[in-house]
Amino acid sequence: MTKCMCVFLFLSICNKGINGYAQTAPGKITVIDSAWANNSVNTVIFRKNSLVTFNRVQYAAYYDNEQFVVLAKRQTGASKWQIQRTVYKGDATDAHKDICIMVDGAGYLHVAWGHHNQPLNYALSKSPGSLELSDRSAMTGNRENKVTYPEFYKLPDGDILFLYRDGASGNGDLIMNRYSVASKKMDAPAKRIN
Repeated sequence: MTKCMCVFLFLSICNKGINGYAQTAPGKITVIDSAWANNSVNTVIFRKNSLVTFNRVQYAAYYDNEQFVVLAKRQTGASKWQIQRTVYKGDATDAHKDICIMVDGAGYLHVAWGHHNQPLNYALSKSPGSLELSDRSAMTGNRENKVTYPEFYKLPDGDILFLYRDGASGNGDLIMNRYSVASKKMDAPAKRIN
């Protein structure tokens, strides 16, 4: 009897929790364009920040059918996307080589792509709100030759953290860089994280 009551109570709490936090308005699905679909590189579970929002503008990134990095943006709620195929290509046949993006507090789009123990692929938009990217560049110039699992995180002050694994599976370190909106530079913290 006690087990049944516990299960009932658990399910009641779960049901209330689900209903209490469910969306009240139906979502809207929009199609950006066709994309690479020969594996899961555009949708892998560990992928962070493939869709971000800044000042009511949504930004998306994906590989197209020819494995080029594609950026897109739209006003939130709009159905039409502005699409920009970049000059950068990734090896989309390896699902580890996902794309991650983030917009900093000044409106610049940061893009990292194509990493599975690879040298860093990183570029920044040429101006705030732009989908046109700068040349590929280093972040700090240190420990950027064996990058895997890149992730951007935006801080409350608009600065950005960039985390990745440096090294191979079972023999790598978590590296964290910080981009400062004020200085427009990426710096590494004093310590590495093992």
